[in-house]
Amino acid sequence: MRLLNRRDMVMGLAATAALSGPAFASEPEFRRLGLAEPPFAIDTAELGVPDLDGRIHSLEDYRGKTLIVSFWATWCPPCRKEMPTLARLNRELGSDKFAVLAVNVGDKDKKVRAFLEQAELDGLPILIDDKGTLPGKWYLRGLPVTYILNGSGDVILGAIGERVWDAPEMIAALKGLG
Repeated sequence: MRLLNRRDMVMGLAATAALSGPAFASEPEFRRLGLAEPPFAIDTAELGVPDLDGRIHSLEDYRGKTLIVSFWATWCPPCRKEMPTLARLNRELGSDKFAVLAVNVGDKDKKVRAFLEQAELDGLPILIDDKGTLPGKWYLRGLPVTYILNGSGDVILGAIGERVWDAPEMIAALKGLG
């Protein structure tokens, strides 16, 4: 029986680490994509707002899935620009392990529908917080703001400002969470 020396053990561990790769994107990878762990806990995260058909959505509806919640408004140019990338992300990720929601903050239903007639957002669920109840609960201080929640409903990552959600690197990193 041969005993392993320190060099054999180190080399074996290094080879194992190199071959296995990370289970999901690392913190530096998320930072490079403009995503970071929020500096504070969002303990009271909730939705409780309707979609365009009037159905009320709650976080419990998405239990067990990685949930991407993007807050936006029709008057916000970066929001309008990123919306098609969210729709494509939603189609790319599928609905088995993921859900993508776009929550409009402050606009009336009619204004949101007028915007949606001009945009190509097929398949992207649109929720409407026309009373503006969510910004305080989700600590929104500008738009767009996007949060990523794990399957337990905990906010694990956030992004302030526009992102290209359907970029291959972003899709790969997000799939690593599901």
